[in-house]
Amino acid sequence: MLTASVLERARESAESLMTDECTVVRPGEAVTDPNTGEVKPTSTQVYAGRCKVQTSGGLASENVEGSAAQTMGAVSLVWSLYIHFPFGTMLRNGDLVTVTKSANPELVGRRYRMISPSLRSRGRRPAGGT
Repeated sequence: MLTASVLERARESAESLMTDECTVVRPGEAVTDPNTGEVKPTSTQVYAGRCKVQTSGGLASENVEGSAAQTMGAVSLVWSLYIHFPFGTMLRNGDLVTVTKSANPELVGRRYRMISPSLRSRGRRPAGGT
């Protein structure tokens, strides 16, 4: 049986693996500078802290039927990437993640757009999910 204390220990264990750090901003409406006429995007920071950037652990290939790549016999290599956040972090599709600290120097400064934040981070299961 999952008790509150078991869940708390499991969450603490998961967070101990989050050795990367990132900031997440939510894009807002563009605004026009009345003096210059320049249109600038706005955003609001919605998270800053621990995270874990992880690949799915494998390489997949993708050929879209009828695409030029398929016609030429090419294979497009695709890596699935996951970014784990502490339980309760409220994210949405379109939020922008910037890695600010990582043991992997190739990740620092990388920006990613959230396309499918898990409802599990909000404490709910996705509809029809496992």
